[in-house]
Amino acid sequence: MDCTKVRNIAIVSQNGSGKTSLAEAMLFTAKATKRLGKVDDKTSCLDFEPEEQKRGITISTAFHNLKWQKNSVFLMDTPGEDNFIAEAKIALRVADSVIFVVDAVDPVKPQTLKVWSMIKEAGIPVLLFVNKMDKERADYKKAIDAIGEALGVRVVPLAIPIGKEASFKGLVDLVKMKGVGGDIPEDLAEEAEALRNNLIEFAAESEDELLEKFLEGGELTQEEVLRGLKSGVQGVRFVPAIPGSALETIGVSTLLDLIVGLLPSPVDRGEVIGKNPKTKEEETREPSPDAPFSGLVFKTMIDPYAGRLSILRIFSGTLTPDGAVYNPNKDSQERYSQIFVLEGKEQKSVDEAGPGMIVAIQKLKEVATGDTLCSPQEPIQYDFVELPTPVLTYALKPKSRGDEEKINQALSRLKEEDPTLVVMRDQQTNELLISGNGQIHIDATISKMKEKFGVNVDLTLPKIPYRETIKAVKKGVIYRHKKQTGGAGQFAEVHFDISPLKRGEGFEFEEALVGMNVPRNFVPAVEKGIQEAMQSGPLAGFPVVDVKVRFYDGKSHEVDSSEMAFKIAAIQCFKKGVLEAKPVLLEPIYKLTIYVPDENVGDVIGDLNSRRGKVMGMEPAGAGMQVVQALVPLAEVQRYVLDLNSMTQGRGTFQMEFSHYDEVPPNIAEKVIQQAKEETED
Repeated sequence: MDCTKVRNIAIVSQNGSGKTSLAEAMLFTAKATKRLGKVDDKTSCLDFEPEEQKRGITISTAFHNLKWQKNSVFLMDTPGEDNFIAEAKIALRVADSVIFVVDAVDPVKPQTLKVWSMIKEAGIPVLLFVNKMDKERADYKKAIDAIGEALGVRVVPLAIPIGKEASFKGLVDLVKMKGVGGDIPEDLAEEAEALRNNLIEFAAESEDELLEKFLEGGELTQEEVLRGLKSGVQGVRFVPAIPGSALETIGVSTLLDLIVGLLPSPVDRGEVIGKNPKTKEEETREPSPDAPFSGLVFKTMIDPYAGRLSILRIFSGTLTPDGAVYNPNKDSQERYSQIFVLEGKEQKSVDEAGPGMIVAIQKLKEVATGDTLCSPQEPIQYDFVELPTPVLTYALKPKSRGDEEKINQALSRLKEEDPTLVVMRDQQTNELLISGNGQIHIDATISKMKEKFGVNVDLTLPKIPYRETIKAVKKGVIYRHKKQTGGAGQFAEVHFDISPLKRGEGFEFEEALVGMNVPRNFVPAVEKGIQEAMQSGPLAGFPVVDVKVRFYDGKSHEVDSSEMAFKIAAIQCFKKGVLEAKPVLLEPIYKLTIYVPDENVGDVIGDLNSRRGKVMGMEPAGAGMQVVQALVPLAEVQRYVLDLNSMTQGRGTFQMEFSHYDEVPPNIAEKVIQQAKEETED
């Protein structure tokens, strides 16, 4: 296969810019589909999941391909909704270039900077499509100026619109200098000429040879202009832009021309860097069908008919049916039969696949998202992307006993498809927790559980894993356990010194017995009793931490003493001592790193203060953003993502990680203790 004739493109935008509509228009224009799919009519072949159709948004990256001018173009339609933006980040990891779609009426939206930062991090060539030019108040020049200023990039128009708003009917292709959908109108001739000269200047700047010719007054040929533009675009020196309307398919054929004319093939991108799985030293692969096979699995799909599909971007070599691949991440080898290319929810088998192609392989048992697949003889391993940490957590409660049995299997399958989901069992509260990137992410996951697996659950905010400790030393705590029944009695007496440890030191047991008051064979039972008592503290039933117990004396009975008697005595003595050593409640404190627009910093800091937070520092993050670091009790930020979105119109983001435990203020501790006692009584 000819890898120079392959294009691999991620279509990226903020939600509501018409990205899926553009992908549908590209497929229809290239005759890859027979009708123009529309999101609003639920006829889109890319947004085919029930949850996507219900919400009218892309939730999961969809795949298709088309032919244009004898080139194979592989499309990845990514989500724009912030809850699912990690899907776009993953697609950018394997794409060779990106179509960045913006709304001509409202080009710079709250999440535009976030989307652009991911594109910039990927470092791949960009083509800007200014969509919805047929809408009221659409203004091409204002849109590209606003994008250039907001993103700090040089935007070079390669086309201008013919007509405005409802009368938008075509465009002037400045590269070919001809009208598309009509002749160049006289009133646009002067503007087109000026922008054509601007375009030539950018083309000339891209190559020394062209620049020299241009500065000496020579006229660049059409071929040289294209060469210079291609060099500038692929070197990410500027962002070319064209206007259009996806729903009216205006500008789409020009976009396809530019994709095959300016955007890079795998060969243009050059060798791919990985590492040797054994030596960890850098290795490279040429994007050639003759090189050793290698690819990166960047998505997993569970298809109701085909089963588990591992979707991979091929970086090097040729994949043919009925072979074996090596997975260096798992150090395992697996056989496979067919290879598919994806066309929306359909799959089409192919006889071979090479560099740049996106293909799917069925039923690879041990392969997960992020794994490399390669030739068993010449292994290589590629890095994946760092996924965002979840920002919202709920406790899952099955609605029935039947759901309880199916819940783990359903969550396991959903996690395979969505690696940004985190599912865990809290060891302290015993709650099953699900964490995601926002409310819509969690809600969509719960809907999928119901629709795909028939599992119904309720969501509640997780219990806070409070703990108990002591602040004072209490010496000489004595407890005697004595019980006389018809048969053998029970007798044990223990003497403890109880003292606090530094935060985070856990538990220390010191056996300091002298004499023979307590036989040493009962010491393990005493320690075991204390550890059992620590599981449920006397204040509110939360675990006790950071305590030292010194077992220095006691009494025993040669007949009635037993391990059980000493264990019971130890439990009661410990509880008694804790209550006499100024017990306090501890709560988990989290470190928040918050990215905030300059104009919202005051609101965010004020809000953190109201949540008992401590602002630890603030510094500029560039692009009109600040980074605020704060320590805040978990109890105050369980739904922080929703409040931050509200305060910053969706532009603020944050990460949170556990920092330490700290004492709960007395007034709040009193309420927590009271609530815990009421729950115990219930």
